[in-house]
Amino acid sequence: MAGNEKAICEFLFLNIGRINLKHIGLLRQIGIPDKNHPGYRLAESLSDISTLSTTDSRKKADVYLNGKGVSLKQAGSSFSFNRLQRANLIQVYSRLGLAAPQTILTQLDQEIHRFHQGLLSSRDRPWQNFFSENDFKTLLKFLMMLGSPNLGMSQHPAELILEAPATQISQDTIKIYSFDEYFNRYKERLHIAIRRQWIGQTSKSEHGRAMSLAKKQDNLPWVFDDVVGTPRGGWRNDIDKADRKTVYFLMIEKKK
Repeated sequence: MAGNEKAICEFLFLNIGRINLKHIGLLRQIGIPDKNHPGYRLAESLSDISTLSTTDSRKKADVYLNGKGVSLKQAGSSFSFNRLQRANLIQVYSRLGLAAPQTILTQLDQEIHRFHQGLLSSRDRPWQNFFSENDFKTLLKFLMMLGSPNLGMSQHPAELILEAPATQISQDTIKIYSFDEYFNRYKERLHIAIRRQWIGQTSKSEHGRAMSLAKKQDNLPWVFDDVVGTPRGGWRNDIDKADRKTVYFLMIEKKK
């Protein structure tokens, strides 16, 4: 979910019955996704908007507008999908029936090795280096709208994508897209972003994620025994220097 999701929903709630939105029509109701099963409850007050969950990875629709599931995005740079691990990519390719998964993995493995060795000028790579347009579009639609690698199909899939700025939200600054419209508008601004974290870094959450990634056999080609880079918070005292590792994952990022 976007960082401005509650501001968007508050604006929409205050304009029920007054605002017309593309693909939605006159806004009549706002629904808040149920947490543990399909369906939603209607927002009846601004305090209901405050109950929107911002961290539930099981849902792709952040909110329902006139009964349609909508994913909320902040305009400008944003991550279309966070923390795509190698093992997940194998699972998703299998689920979606995409072509030549081993070829794609080999290309990504080589790119991450080059980045680890300092041979790439940027950690942001064109998706066209690895995927056909059709395969990337299919992959991105699943990740953004339909499900997640670890949890499968979402109980709250999204039909539409709503973009709005961080401030000065208005009917004129809100844009609503079908996935096809979104992809065609932004496909040249989407990148595969190589990211890393470390086993042994001070951050408990990042260290824990790195440990979890490194436990999966299919992730090992993206796990390195030598340390490249330095975590922002430094190193833990309870992990020997020899046990530190560099662990890579991918983000799909939309640039400004």
